Amino acid sequence: MYLQIHHFSHCVLLAVLLGLAVDVTSGQKSIQLIPQYPVINGAVTLRVTGITEEILNFSWFKAPNTNAQYQILTYIPGSSLPPVNGPQYNPRITAFSNGSLQIKDLQITDGGNYTMKIQTVRAAQDINVYLTVYEPVTKPKITGPTTQPKENDTVTLTCDTSKATTIRWIRRSAGISSEAKLSGDNKTLTIIVKRGDSGEYRCEAENLVSKESSDPYKVSVAYGPDKARIQGELLVGLGSPITLTCSADSEPDPEYQWRFNGKVLEQKVNKYGISNATTENQGLYTCVVRNTVTLRDATVSVYVNVSADIISQGNGISAMTIGIIVAIVLLLILIAATIYLFIMHKRRKSPSHTNSNVKGSSKNGQADIPTQPEEQHELQYAAIEFSNNKPKNQEKPETIYENRSPQAPPPSDNVVYSELKLC
Repeated sequence: MYLQIHHFSHCVLLAVLLGLAVDVTSGQKSIQLIPQYPVINGAVTLRVTGITEEILNFSWFKAPNTNAQYQILTYIPGSSLPPVNGPQYNPRITAFSNGSLQIKDLQITDGGNYTMKIQTVRAAQDINVYLTVYEPVTKPKITGPTTQPKENDTVTLTCDTSKATTIRWIRRSAGISSEAKLSGDNKTLTIIVKRGDSGEYRCEAENLVSKESSDPYKVSVAYGPDKARIQGELLVGLGSPITLTCSADSEPDPEYQWRFNGKVLEQKVNKYGISNATTENQGLYTCVVRNTVTLRDATVSVYVNVSADIISQGNGISAMTIGIIVAIVLLLILIAATIYLFIMHKRRKSPSHTNSNVKGSSKNGQADIPTQPEEQHELQYAAIEFSNNKPKNQEKPETIYENRSPQAPPPSDNVVYSELKLC
């Protein structure tokens, strides 16, 4: 390839872009890669810096030495003579007047050691640089023995990718188990899986020039069935429905089998129902739960009673419940009546006034008039005798009148004997 400089402005532009000028640069001579991490199919410039002397010619070599067989090209800066191409030259290479070299459409084979020989009026000097052509990482992909391992199984996930210098593992919405183990290059992840290890896993691959992430890899840890249970009414009335629901902790969802008094029923779902129960439906109901992945079973049974004493009402209240309510109401009424009668009995036994003992006396042949309460609640039989002849040697009787109403004065002597009965 000939060094082609179309016009002066083009040369000036290149010099500005590279920040180089043979006459103005100073410092230690070196070669810089622009960009620092060149990528396959991209371009790179091997930029020469630190030149302060007058240059007679530049020669580029691709090899650990400057033998002629490794020569790319040689040219004289500012000369109208074309470059002299060597065995390692290819059309993708361009040389600049300041000594820099550009390679386009990079290939992996372009990588290696490059040497620039600078010939000055004083001496020749070699400057070396190593060119690495980077490839972007390939999109990683996770592979594993199964997406549905059993609980306590050992699972190894592999992140398939290339050109990566760093690999990271990520689990969506959660971290990786602390018991997980990584290989030296982080390409494999090994876990003794528990239920909590289920989730979506990703691996990220990265190098100096690119970064890629895998598609999610879903792990669903199979376990169970555990804690099998049946829910439903176990005491139903004639004509009422029977509804039983079987469930268990299981991943994936288990299969179900129902049995009645040991006989296998047709239902294969978790719910068993009868619309109108009869006494023939009374008995032992069993649910067998099976996990098709773990190959484990769980069994649970309940006894359902069907009674004629239990009649379902439209509002869901049974006749037995109504009977209990009525009995409670009657009991409350009986208690209230008992309390009332007890209070009334107490009132009847307590007199409103205290009775007094009254002593009778004889004065002029007449008995003293006893003092009696104004009101009496009970009257007893009493006999009073009157005589028209005053008895001889009459003693003063002491008579106690109990519960008697006030009496009139004693009758006169002409009153004949009489008998009074008070009630």
